[in-house]
Amino acid sequence: MRLRASEWITVGYFAYLAGAAALVCWNGRRGQQRRVIGTAAAVVGTVVTIAWLGRPAVLLRDWIPLVYVLLGYWLPALFVTTTNPAFERTLLTLDHRWLGTRNVITGDRARRPVIELLELTYLFCYLMVPIGFASLYGAGLREETDRFWTAVLVAVLACYGVLPWLPTRPPRVIEGEPTRSSGLIRRLNLHVLRAASIQLNTFPSGHAAASVATALAVGVRLPSAGVMLGLLALGIAIGSVVGRYHYAADALAGAALGLVGFVISRFV
Repeated sequence: MRLRASEWITVGYFAYLAGAAALVCWNGRRGQQRRVIGTAAAVVGTVVTIAWLGRPAVLLRDWIPLVYVLLGYWLPALFVTTTNPAFERTLLTLDHRWLGTRNVITGDRARRPVIELLELTYLFCYLMVPIGFASLYGAGLREETDRFWTAVLVAVLACYGVLPWLPTRPPRVIEGEPTRSSGLIRRLNLHVLRAASIQLNTFPSGHAAASVATALAVGVRLPSAGVMLGLLALGIAIGSVVGRYHYAADALAGAALGLVGFVISRFV
């Protein structure tokens, strides 16, 4: 049995969460502590078991990192009991310095089509990774599987792993939802966030990190698809800031981590 590089990254990340959970004082929240440790142990056991099964489980092995990404996102939120107001103020100060104090989502009528397009682009942040991987798979480039998941997992798990220590609220929660932000796609984005989000902001942005890592990992073998995914990644990063789903610093740091994940994956 031999683990892939991306599987070692997965094992390392969930072992980190389990170790942190064992060391942190949970102040009566033993149920959350057991959930973190138990889920982390289950993921590690799953990774090892699937690798041990070998060829009969190869399709599952290739695609199951999508589940690891989701669990890696939800699990760190169990550590959080309150957010970090000082860090929130820092992020907001940077936003106001770089973008001004006016909430761009309430722009004049001429900007509305652009804003709606960015909202639609941001909605694709949930589909970016599976679309990217399916592009490689459909092109017969299964040999890129480990490199693809290495790029994505390095990028996104680095974002999620910081959450217990730097928890913040999304800027839209602090600033308040603009009265003129009632477009259909905006409402759909907010509905998805209410249903599936951990209701916390990740710094760096996991969406920006995953999108950039995906676009680069696909583009190195499929340039045309990489360009389209790259434009989508850019739209996701900008849309996350314009829609106040993320701070500008989140998006910039996430994009940088996406690049780091891609560079590391080239050594696999």
